[in-house]
Parts: sequence; structure tokens; C-alpha cells
Amino acid sequence: MLPHQAVEDSVEIGGYAVPKGSTVIFNVWAIMRDPSLWERPDEFVPERWFLNGAAEMDFRGKDFEFIPFGSGRRMCPGVPMVERVVPYMLASLLHAFEWKLPNGMSAEQLDLSEIFTTTNVMAVPLRAVPTC
Repeated sequence: MLPHQAVEDSVEIGGYAVPKGSTVIFNVWAIMRDPSLWERPDEFVPERWFLNGAAEMDFRGKDFEFIPFGSGRRMCPGVPMVERVVPYMLASLLHAFEWKLPNGMSAEQLDLSEIFTTTNVMAVPLRAVPTC
């Protein structure tokens, strides 16, 4: 998301006065981890995207939890493609291989922590071990 600039005097955001010319930067990290918007926000829970079905997701700006993807005409151009392509890609991978964790590791032992950067980077890279 790009920073915004206050273009008029006496703008108020969240109870704070924003003087004209001030740059306003949204904390996207906090939006994506807000417990009032997301159940268990710090956990990797892919099922959260399927609970209400893909048809229930509104990326046009009415659901604020999706604001990091943009909204309206300025929405991330990849969202419509991802909604269609990723389920097929994942289904193909799951169908084609048997998947296991390396060296008998359990799911609880996986380290899914991230490094704080401008993009999501795994602190410990994951390894896929496909078996036929």
C-alpha cells in the first residue's frame, strides 16, 4: 500500500489530528494480524479461506481485512488470477505426490516463524519431500 498525504486541514483519523501535508502510512502488518478480524491471526490456517466459501470474499474494499490487497480499481491485479489458479495448482500437486515431513518430523515441530521484512520470508525455509 502506498503512503497517503493529508490534503486538507483538520483531518482526523482514529481520534488523531493529522495536519495538512502529513504522510499517513497504514500498518498493513497489524491489519493482517488483528484478532478482531482474524481468528488465530498468528497461525498458518489455510482453512480460514474456505470456511465461508470463495464467493463470500469481497476484495472491493468493503471488508477491511482485505485492504492490504488494495480495493476497487487499484486492487492487486493478481487477486482474480490467484482465486482461480491456486486451487487447481494445489490440487494437482496434492494429487500427483505423496507428501511427508522430512526425517519423521511431526507437524508440531515445524518452525513457521517469519522474518520481519517488506515481504513474508520464512525464518527457516520449508522443504518439500515428494514421494511417489
